[in-house]
Amino acid sequence: MPTTEKGSGKVYKKENIIDFSKFVDGNAKMIEKQTGHAIRPRNKAYNQDGFVNLLTNYGTSRDSSEHYVFQSEDQVMDDELEAFYEGNGLFARIIDLPAEEAIKHGFEIKGLSEGKVKDFFDECMDELDWEEKAMTALKWARLFGGSIGVMLIDDGRGLDEELDWKNIKSIDEIRVYDRSMVMPDYASINRYESNDPSGARGSRLGMPQSYMVSSKYGTFRVHESRCLIFQNGALPERATNEMYQIWGIPEYLRIHRTVKDVEVAHGMGPKMLDRSIQAIYKMQNLALEMSTEQGEENILKRLQIIDLARGMLNSIVLDADGEDYDFKSFSFTGVADVINTTCNYLSAVTNIPQTILFGRSPAGMNATGDGDLENYYNYVERIQKRMVKRNLTYLLRIIARAGKHTGEIDEIPPVKVEFNPLWSMSEQEQVALDLQKAQLAQTNANTANVYVQMQAIDPQEVRNKLASDGEFDIETMLDDYTDEELEENNPANKQQEDPMAAMMGMMGGGAPEGGAPGGAMPSGEPEGGMMPSEAPQKGVKSDKGVMPQKEEKPTEGENKGKQEKIEKTTEEDADDVAENIHKLGGVGVIVVRDGKILTATRLMGKGIGLIGGPGGHIEEGESPKDAAIRETIEEFKIIPKDLVRIGSKLETGDGIKVGGENAEHLRSTVFLCTEFEGEPECDGMEMAIPVWRDLNELGLMDDRMFKPFKDGLRMLKNKVARGIMENKNSWDGKS
Repeated sequence: MPTTEKGSGKVYKKENIIDFSKFVDGNAKMIEKQTGHAIRPRNKAYNQDGFVNLLTNYGTSRDSSEHYVFQSEDQVMDDELEAFYEGNGLFARIIDLPAEEAIKHGFEIKGLSEGKVKDFFDECMDELDWEEKAMTALKWARLFGGSIGVMLIDDGRGLDEELDWKNIKSIDEIRVYDRSMVMPDYASINRYESNDPSGARGSRLGMPQSYMVSSKYGTFRVHESRCLIFQNGALPERATNEMYQIWGIPEYLRIHRTVKDVEVAHGMGPKMLDRSIQAIYKMQNLALEMSTEQGEENILKRLQIIDLARGMLNSIVLDADGEDYDFKSFSFTGVADVINTTCNYLSAVTNIPQTILFGRSPAGMNATGDGDLENYYNYVERIQKRMVKRNLTYLLRIIARAGKHTGEIDEIPPVKVEFNPLWSMSEQEQVALDLQKAQLAQTNANTANVYVQMQAIDPQEVRNKLASDGEFDIETMLDDYTDEELEENNPANKQQEDPMAAMMGMMGGGAPEGGAPGGAMPSGEPEGGMMPSEAPQKGVKSDKGVMPQKEEKPTEGENKGKQEKIEKTTEEDADDVAENIHKLGGVGVIVVRDGKILTATRLMGKGIGLIGGPGGHIEEGESPKDAAIRETIEEFKIIPKDLVRIGSKLETGDGIKVGGENAEHLRSTVFLCTEFEGEPECDGMEMAIPVWRDLNELGLMDDRMFKPFKDGLRMLKNKVARGIMENKNSWDGKS
C-alpha cells in the first residue's frame, strides 16, 4: 500500500523505496565469503580501476585534466618552412648545426694507405665539392624531411634509365634538390624485378624506382640508381601525412612550438625590465580637479611638463605644497628560471646542448658540459650512419669505377667508410692519452718478456713485429701462423711414436743401445749428449716458412776475456770456495709432474737470466737430502714428499776449480721428485716465472739452461738409458 508522509499530502509507493538494510547485509555476506583467502577473489560488480571524487569532479567528465587530448599538427606548407628558415635565425641554426657537424670532420677509407689511390679519392671529392653538397643535402633533409642528390654520370644512358654499372666513364657533378621539388613514383614502390647484371643496387623493394624533379628551371625524371637519397628518419606506412611517408618528418613540426616559447620568453624579458620601475605622481585635490571641465587636460599637461623636464634636464620641478613625484620598482622573481626552462626544453627536443645552440658557457657548480657534448656527438653520429654513410659509400664506388676506366687507379679497392672522431682533444687531454699509451706499451713489453721467458714466443718475433707495424699485440701475434706451421714447428709433436727416443734426444743423448729401447747409442756423438752447437735452433717465421736464426759464435777475444774473468774470480774467492762449497758440495732437484719438468728463471748468482730448477749449496749440518728439501721449499714454495736419489757427479770443467788444476773435484747430488704438496710459486728474489716444460722444449733451450741443471738432466738421461736407478726404481715407475 502507498504510504503518506505526515504533515504533507505526498504519497510514496513502497516498492520505489530502497531498502538499505538489504544492501548492507549483502555486502557483509560478500566480505565474509572472501575472508580466509590469501588472495581474495574479485567481485567485478564492486571493483573498478578508476577513482572518482564527486565533490571535486575528479575522474568525471567535468574534470578539466581529462579534457587534454592529443591532436596532430596541421599540415605545414613548404613555403612556410622556407620562410621560417629564412626569417628565424634560431630555427636556421637548429637546422644547420648538426648537418655541418656531421660533415666537417671528414672521413677515411678504411684499409686504404697513403699513396696514389688515396690521393685520387681526395682529388675527386674536392672536385665534386662533396662537403658543401653533403651539408646542403642534410640541411634540406632536416628542413623539408628529405632531399636527393642527383649524380650526373657518363655511362652511355639517360637520366631516366638505370645506371650501367659496368660502363661508368666519369661522374661530372652532383645537384641537390629538396623534397618540395621531388615527386616519387609511388606506383613503383612495391615493384620487384630480378637483378640486372649491369645494375647498380639490385632490388629496391619499398623505394621508388624513379623521381620526378620539378625545379624553376625545368622538369625531368631521374632513376633512383643515379640518386643519393637523404631521409630524415622513418615513418609508419599509415602515416597521417602521406607527403612525408617515404622521406621523414621536417624538424619544424616537432620543435616550432618550443621555438616560439623560447622567443616569447626572451622577448618578454626586456619589456618586463622596461616596466620594472613605475613613476608615481601625487597632487593635492586630484579628484576635485578631475571633476572640473578642464581638469583632465590640466593634469595631462602637468605630467608632460614633468616628463619633459626629467628627460631634458634630468630634474623635476614640483609645487612645495601638495605635489609629490616618486618611483616604485617591481621584482620579477622566477623570470630567469622560466627563460632557462624554455631553453632546456628546446635543447632537449633538438638534441643540441645550450653551449652550442646559444653559445653560453656551462653554468652551475662542477658544470663542464662534457655530458651534453657527448649526447650531442652521439646524435650527430646517428645522422652520419643513417643519412651519410650509405650514400658516401655508394658515391665512392662509382668514383672508383670511373677511375679504373680512365686508368687513374689500377684496381678498384674495397670501400669501407670510417668517419673521423667528432671530439677534438685539448693539449692536456692529448698528454694524458699519450701517457696512457706509454703505460700500455710498457705493460705489453713486460708481458712480452714473460712470454719470451716461457718460450711461448721468440724474441725475433717481437722484433719483426715492431719492425713491420711499429707495435705488437702479444695476444694475437701467433695469428700470423697457420695451423700447419704451428703443428710443423711444435716440438711436442716430434718423435711422438717413440717417447723414450724423444726424451733421449732432447736431453742430449742418443737412443738406448740398439737404436730403439735397448739398442746401441749412435756413433760420433759424445757420451754426455749433443754439443750446444748441435742443439736444435729456434725458428723465425718468414714468407717462405720457418727459417733458422743465424748463430752468433763468440770471437776469440770474447772467449779469452771470459776465461780471464773466471780465473780472476777463482783466485780471489779460492779460500771461501774451498772452505764452504768444496767441503759440503751442492744439490739439485728435478721435479716432474705429468711428464713435464718444473723450471724457472734465475735472478741471482752466476746463472742470472738462465733456466734452472730447485737447487743450491749444502749448509753446515745438513745432509744432501735435507738440503734438497730446503732449497725446493725456499725457491718454489712446494714441499717434496718423496725424493729419489739419481746420483752424484764430480764437477771437473763444469764447476769452479779450487786451488788450481790439481784441486779435488766438487761433488753434486741430484734428486728426482714426483710427489709434492702445494703449487709452484717463486718469490721473485732468487727465482721467477715458474713454468712446466716438457723435454722437447728443454731440448730447444740447451744454450739457455743453467749448467748444473742441464748436467742434472743429462745424468737423469743416462740413468734412463740404462733403465736402472740406484734405488732399483725404473723411470717408468716413478713418472
